[in-house]
Amino acid sequence: MGNPRKHRQCCPVLSGESVPTKAMELRFPLKGVTRNSTLRATPDMRGTWPSPWAVNCRAEDNIDRRLRGGSRPGVTKFVADDMGAVIADITSISVARTTGASEILVVLVDSTVKTVENGTTTTPVAYLTNAAGDTVQTAAGDDIVLSSATAPAAGFLVTGQQQVFAVTTSGVVKIDPKDGLLRNVVASGGTIPTNCTFGAVYRDRLCVSGADNAIYMSAQGDYADWNYGAHFENSGRAIVLQLSLSSDVGAAPTALMAHKDAYLLAASKRTLWVIHGDPGADGVLRRVSENVGVISSRAWCRIDDAFCFLAEDGIYSVNGDGSSLTPLSKTDVPDELRDVNTATTTVTMGYEHDKRAVHVFLRTSSGSDTHWVYEMAAQSWWPVRLPDAHSPLATCQHQGEMLLAGSDGYIRKIGGSDDDGTSIESHVAIGPLRLGTPNHFGRMKNLHASLAAGGGTVQWRIVTGSTAEEAADNAKLAIEAFQAGASYANYVKASGAWTAGRANMAYPRVRAVWACLWLQSTATWGYEGVVATAVRSGRWKGE
Repeated sequence: MGNPRKHRQCCPVLSGESVPTKAMELRFPLKGVTRNSTLRATPDMRGTWPSPWAVNCRAEDNIDRRLRGGSRPGVTKFVADDMGAVIADITSISVARTTGASEILVVLVDSTVKTVENGTTTTPVAYLTNAAGDTVQTAAGDDIVLSSATAPAAGFLVTGQQQVFAVTTSGVVKIDPKDGLLRNVVASGGTIPTNCTFGAVYRDRLCVSGADNAIYMSAQGDYADWNYGAHFENSGRAIVLQLSLSSDVGAAPTALMAHKDAYLLAASKRTLWVIHGDPGADGVLRRVSENVGVISSRAWCRIDDAFCFLAEDGIYSVNGDGSSLTPLSKTDVPDELRDVNTATTTVTMGYEHDKRAVHVFLRTSSGSDTHWVYEMAAQSWWPVRLPDAHSPLATCQHQGEMLLAGSDGYIRKIGGSDDDGTSIESHVAIGPLRLGTPNHFGRMKNLHASLAAGGGTVQWRIVTGSTAEEAADNAKLAIEAFQAGASYANYVKASGAWTAGRANMAYPRVRAVWACLWLQSTATWGYEGVVATAVRSGRWKGE
C-alpha cells in the first residue's frame, strides 16, 4: 500500500478528512472610523484596528468607562425648562453676589434673555427701586422697567466686567446677568462697529469682527470708547488692525480666541495669527501659519491652555500662545471634516472634559446630520447621530459640563443611557476579515462572543465581499440602508442576537473570501471580544 502519509500529501482532501481551521480574534476597532488608510492596522491582525464605518459608538464604553468599545453616552436635559423656539446663543459667566461667587448660564432666545442659576431658570427684568429696595411704580400702578434696550433675536455672546455682551450686526447690547438690565452700548468716542458677527474680550477690550477684514478693539476698560484717533501715548486707546504683514492686505477674520489676557489667537479661513500683549502698548502680531485657519466663528473649543479648531483640511490643536500647531489626527481625519461648506453647514465645537473628547457638530437645515467626536485617550474618530431636535445651535462649557442648545428649545448635557428618552441606535462594522487563505474561500463555522455584563441585546450580522474593500464598503452601505429605513437584506449573509455575558455562540456557515461583522443595538452595551472560527472552502478564481 505504500506510505499513507506520502499518499495523503499528493491527493486532494477527501470527504471525511480533517480540514485545517483557523481562529480569528475580532478586536473592537479602537482606532475608530478610518477610511483613508489601510483597512487593518497590521496584516497579521496585531495592533489597533480601524472600522470601515460606525455610528454612535465610542472606544470608552458607557457601562464601566473602559477602553473596550461599546455604545456612546446619551444626552439629558440640563434643566427641565423649555427655553423657547430658537436659542441664538448660550454662555457661562461668573459673577459676584453678596452671598459669594455664582456661575450663571445666560441664554439668548426669542429676543429674550433667560438665565439659569443654581438649577433655576428665570427671565430677569430690571425694575426701578427706591432706597428701601421697593419697586417704583407709575401712577397707573405699573412697575417701572429700567432697561432701555431689547434683547436681539440673534447675537454672538461674550463676557467681560461681569457683564454679557451680545455682538450683533446693528451694534452691541450689554446684558447684566444678575438683574436682566439691557442697554445698547452707546459710543462715548468714535463709532460702534456694525455688521459684526462675532467677538471676544481680550485684556479688558471688547473685540469685534466679521464686517470686513478688520478687527475692532474698544479702549481698554471702556467698551463704549471706539475713538481710534486718541493720542498715541495712550496705550489703552481703541485699536483697529488687520491680519497681515505690513505691506499686505489682510483676509477677512473668521474667529477670535482669547487666552488668559496674554494672547489673542485670530484667524482667517487660511491663516492663523497670535497677538502677544496689548496691541496699544508693546503688543506683537505674529503669523502662526499662512496655510491653516479657522473656517467659522464657532468652529473651535478650548482645552485647558490650548485650542482645537476646524480648518479647511481637518482638525488642528494649538497652544494658547500660538505654539505647537499640530493636526489633531495626522492621518485619520474623516473626509466629512474636510472642506466643510459653511454656507450650508453650521459648525460648533465643544470639549467634554470628563471623557477627554472633542466634539464637532455639523448642523444642516435638512437634518439627519452626522457629527463627529474625537476621543483623545484612544486617538480615534467616531461618527455621531443625534435626534434632529438635539443637534446643537450653540454650545458652551458651564460648571464643568459641555452644554448643547437644541433646536427644540431645551439645553442638554452629555450623559445617560439614551438621548433624553430616545433610544440610541448604535452600529459598528468590525473587519474586514479574510475567511480563507489567499485565492481560497473560507467558511465561517462559528462565532463565540463576550459582551459586557449589564448591557443589552446586540444584533449581529455577517456582510461579505470578494475583496477587503468590497466587504468594508458593503458594511457601510448596509448600515446606511438600515438608518434610512431601506432594505439591507442583500448585504447580509447571516444574522442573530447576543445578550450580555460570555455564553454567546453562533454558527453562521457563511462562505466568502472576506467578511465584516456588523453589530447593531438600541441598548447600552459594551464589547469584550469575539472569536471567529473558519475553514478553507474551495479555490477562489476571482470575479
